[in-house]
Amino acid sequence: MRLHELIQLNEVSAFQERKLQETDWKHPREVRRWLESKGFQKKGIGSFAHAYIHPRYKRIVKISKRQDVCWLRFAYWTLKMTANPSVPYIDWIRVYGQDDKFFIAVVEKLAPYNRTAVMNTIDLPGLAYLYINETWFMSDVDIEDRFIKEGILDAKAKYSDVDEEDEYIVRKLKRYLKSAKGGKRFINALRAAEKRATGLCSYDMHEDNLMYRPSDRRLVVIDPLADLSEIGGGFTV
Repeated sequence: MRLHELIQLNEVSAFQERKLQETDWKHPREVRRWLESKGFQKKGIGSFAHAYIHPRYKRIVKISKRQDVCWLRFAYWTLKMTANPSVPYIDWIRVYGQDDKFFIAVVEKLAPYNRTAVMNTIDLPGLAYLYINETWFMSDVDIEDRFIKEGILDAKAKYSDVDEEDEYIVRKLKRYLKSAKGGKRFINALRAAEKRATGLCSYDMHEDNLMYRPSDRRLVVIDPLADLSEIGGGFTV
């Protein structure tokens, strides 16, 4: 058990987490009603799940509406990676219902990935790796500003066109990554997720699947696999 978890034991018992975990819930609707009776509020809705938060509870309760083998695949892997700060801290997961129809997971509460995360994170190698490998991540002014601030990019560089600018940035970031210290666990988390993208599960990395942990200033990979049998929006915890 992590120190992060030990500190919150009293808080957890105050919200009857044992009852939440041990009750043999038959339907997600039962769980949602019980949480709402305890003062939890619905935070987000996705193709597969609901998220519930409480203002005095530093975790999120995630309730799937049906099976989500791809998120479970990632979640079960994170439970083994207790020393990796680049994946969410998950207290427990339990599958309920006949034929494993749905699950409940208690997950740490994280902050959105936004400009604050970009400018404050210590995971500069993680930002560089994403910039190089993810097309959706390129040409983000906030990220480029951070690289310039850290002296990784030259603010005075001149480009004849966008393609030349992108080539320059990627070249500089690749050179930076070769000597950069730290960030390996974040990069390893992304690579591990890609390896688990088999069968119905595809690798699905985008900004909604990144969050930020203010306590240690880390980027956190939360939901990197998508079910190919479903078409719909992503879900963030």
